[in-house]
Amino acid sequence: MHKNITLFFIFIFLVLSGCGDRRTEVSGTVTLDGKGLKDITVLLQPVTDTALTPEAAFGKTNEQGKFSLSLVNSKKYGVVPGEYAVFINWNDPNPPPENQPPNPCPYKIPSSAKNGSFRYVIETGKKQNVDFNLSDFPDTETQPPN
Repeated sequence: MHKNITLFFIFIFLVLSGCGDRRTEVSGTVTLDGKGLKDITVLLQPVTDTALTPEAAFGKTNEQGKFSLSLVNSKKYGVVPGEYAVFINWNDPNPPPENQPPNPCPYKIPSSAKNGSFRYVIETGKKQNVDFNLSDFPDTETQPPN
């Protein structure tokens, strides 16, 4: 009887601990017409409908359009494998004061890149490179001239 109780608690511990860290290192580049885009946010929102739904992952592009993803809530580097909706949008580095209109986006970002209709599956592995070429996304919106 004592042995069964011990095995039960070991099983519970393994289930609650997740049996190890399953995060996958994910980085990539966001480009448009062959150029890397800076100040772009990349958000991966889980689309699975289970009790163990992974956390959303977030990253921001640098001057060359490169990003690395980290978990939103825990700030841990990497992404839990699973299926995600992808949201790509410009993040104004110099937002205007309150009660002022927002600055116009300097890029032609397709609506399908911004609305989460694109899906991406993160596989289990050591490292994954995910490049988003916005020229490949449908429904390009036109932006007003600067």
